[in-house]
Amino acid sequence: MAADGASVGLVGLGTMGRGLAHALTRAGLRVAAFEPLAGGGAAPDGVTVYGDLPAMAAALRPPRRVLLMVTAGAPVDAMIAALAPALAPGDIVIDGGNAHFRDTERRAAELAPRGIRYLGVGVSGGERGARAGASVMAGGPAEAFAAARDVLEAIAASDEAGRCCAHLGPGGAGHFIKMVHNGIEYAMLQAIGEAWLALRRLTGQDDAAIAATFRDWNEGALGAYLLDIAATVLETTDPQTGFPILDVIDDAAGQTGTGRWLVTEAMELGVPVPTIAEAVAARSLSAMTEARAALEQAAPGTGRRKSLPAAAFRDALLGSVIVSYAQGFAVIRAAAGRYGWPVAEETVATLWRKGCIIQSRLLPRIAAAYRHDPDLPILLLDDGLRDLLRGAERGWRRAVGAALEGGLPLPAMGSALAWYDALRGGRLWTALTQAQRDLFGAHTYARTDRPGRFHTDWPDGE
Repeated sequence: MAADGASVGLVGLGTMGRGLAHALTRAGLRVAAFEPLAGGGAAPDGVTVYGDLPAMAAALRPPRRVLLMVTAGAPVDAMIAALAPALAPGDIVIDGGNAHFRDTERRAAELAPRGIRYLGVGVSGGERGARAGASVMAGGPAEAFAAARDVLEAIAASDEAGRCCAHLGPGGAGHFIKMVHNGIEYAMLQAIGEAWLALRRLTGQDDAAIAATFRDWNEGALGAYLLDIAATVLETTDPQTGFPILDVIDDAAGQTGTGRWLVTEAMELGVPVPTIAEAVAARSLSAMTEARAALEQAAPGTGRRKSLPAAAFRDALLGSVIVSYAQGFAVIRAAAGRYGWPVAEETVATLWRKGCIIQSRLLPRIAAAYRHDPDLPILLLDDGLRDLLRGAERGWRRAVGAALEGGLPLPAMGSALAWYDALRGGRLWTALTQAQRDLFGAHTYARTDRPGRFHTDWPDGE
């Protein structure tokens, strides 16, 4: 192994891997790559491709840094099993895929006896981010991050404020934050989809008009990458039929599982994320194509149209996006407390300002909110964001109400509004729930006027 060997190993030259390879070489790093799939095409300039993992590892100078860009799950375990014998104590494996954070912690523990350090790194930005700079969320040993920092910063987006790359804590912290990112992404995509459908059904706009509406909204507080690309989609015509592209795309949505992971972990932490959960459920519901077709014939919706200005749906979308961020950051706060991670919400919001899928004009406001009050228990307590919600509330209610009356489902927008109302609504319905639980199961309840747990000798009722 020559002292002047390659700077970094890269396993996987798929769409993301090839984009990252270009970013690494632009930064002046020499890349030795292994591509496990045949037919990957010519190697990018400045990248040497090896036919087996030991040869690739031998081409790296110590400590060897190997970036894995392979499909999450079993393929990662298989690749680590094949790669580990070619590595030495002090070497670093960087998993840049969408791994579950618990898998990341397991893999780190398995490699530790060999002295191999493991970084679980969330990389967000898709194909564009891989080419132009991504948001990089790293977890694992701090000294391993320091030793691999040049690699990670080479693939990160940057602006005058610096690189969108940070170490977020030990173990699976980086992949956990990426999971939260993806959960917020699910909710934002769902809310934007609902806005499109509502504008189409309730205002009669066609896709070209909705694209123009989205472009207009994108100039204000709602400005976001996802809204921008939604407008691009709506401006696109299918070359084969001449129809708007959405008219020929099947609406049974797929999902990678990261949204479900987030909802599950939020439930484990006791954090309600109903808007994200509704977005995950909406994708599953969309796949129920036979049931949907049958019910559309047997019990069609009302189809009633209520005249409403497009601005009402802009307000509903703005409120829903703010709530989606708030739910995600609430999960981050709870996880940091549970797992002892030094994750700062301001750092995460700053990381997401550029390069990632959920980048938006709201994120600098969110970062500023946590900078002003690092102990903010929930994002909606920030004066500026609360003022935005207050300004959007009337239109938001009108939009959700019109959709309900017209038989149009808006699960993300509706659940976001209900979550917001429940948090600020004083006493809720749960006193009755607690009483019923005590009646049928003697589960006891707390009282408002004295400490302790209590049980009532309820009437039999028969």
